[in-house]
Amino acid sequence: MGLGERIKDQLAVIGMSQSELARRIGVRQSTINGLIRGEQRSTTKLHLIARELQTTSAFLSGETDDPEAEGSDSAITSEDREILELMRALPPKERAAALVLIRSLATSAKSPSVHG
Repeated sequence: MGLGERIKDQLAVIGMSQSELARRIGVRQSTINGLIRGEQRSTTKLHLIARELQTTSAFLSGETDDPEAEGSDSAITSEDREILELMRALPPKERAAALVLIRSLATSAKSPSVHG
């Protein structure tokens, strides 16, 4: 399985379009399409593509068949990135309020429910 097929498969796995991937890494959609179709064999943006596709450069390039090799569990996901971008777009007061809410939700999620 080549680079293009792996990119195409990962796009399907996470439900992302070629144009969305292109937007997130700062290239044209035609660049992504060229990689998928095999018209381009490599890119300097492979690490960015891998991050957005929630996998690794090693998987996309065919060095491994394990999409989670290289500790991709600690990689920032596209949802994490979206949350960060949304937070940065907020004015300081709203950002602080959102942070309080997120902390509260995270604390609640960690605490065992006491229903009796």
